[in-house]
Amino acid sequence: MSVSVLLNVRHALYDLFADLFLYKFVEDEYKQLLEKIDVVDRELGKQLEEVMGIRVTEIKRVFSETKRSDYLLEYSTLFLSGFGVKPLLPVESKRLFQLMGEKVATFKYTDVIRFYKSKGIVMKFSSQFNPEPDHVSSIFAFMSLLIEEEYEHRSEGRDPFKIVQDEKNFALTHIFSWIPDWINDVINDPRSNIYKIVCSELAKFLQFERKYLGVN
Repeated sequence: MSVSVLLNVRHALYDLFADLFLYKFVEDEYKQLLEKIDVVDRELGKQLEEVMGIRVTEIKRVFSETKRSDYLLEYSTLFLSGFGVKPLLPVESKRLFQLMGEKVATFKYTDVIRFYKSKGIVMKFSSQFNPEPDHVSSIFAFMSLLIEEEYEHRSEGRDPFKIVQDEKNFALTHIFSWIPDWINDVINDPRSNIYKIVCSELAKFLQFERKYLGVN
C-alpha cells in the first residue's frame, strides 16, 4: 500500500472513530453516523481488514442489531454518568484527575491546548453535545487534521518531517499514554455492548499506529 493510500486510510479511520465517540443525541446526527460507517465499510473495508485486521463490518453489524434507544442508554451510562467500577469518561484530563490527581490532569489539558494553538485551531461547537478539547473525539479529529496536513505537504513536494514529528509527539503524549488502558476498561465493562466492538476494532488500529509511527 502506497504512502498516499495509507494516509487516506489513517485519516478516514481517525475521522470515523472521532465520530463514533461523539454522543449522537439528535436523530439526524445518529443517521449520519450510520451512513459514515457504511461508506467506510464499502469503500475501505477490504483494505482495512487485509492491512490492519480491522473489521468495520463488525461495527456496522452491532449498530444494525441495536436500537437507537439502546445506543443512547449505553453511551450515557458508559461515558456520561461517571459511574461504574472504573472511570470511563472519554476525556483525558478527567480520567487522569480521577486516577492521578489534579497536577497531572492540568498539565495534560494545557498541553493539548498548546498543540491546537500551534495549528491555529479554536474549538467550534456545532451540536448539542460539545466535546471537551481533550475528549477522545477531539483528539482523534486533531490527528486526522495532522494526517491531512502531511498528505498536502507530500502532494505539493514539501518536506513533511515536522508534521510527522507532530503526529508522533501528539500520539505518544495524548493517545498511547491513556487511550489503550481506557479501551480495555470499556471492553471489560459488563454494560458495554456496542462499544465493546468499537473499542476492540479501535485497539487494532492503535496497534497498527504504534508500529507505523514507530513509537513505544
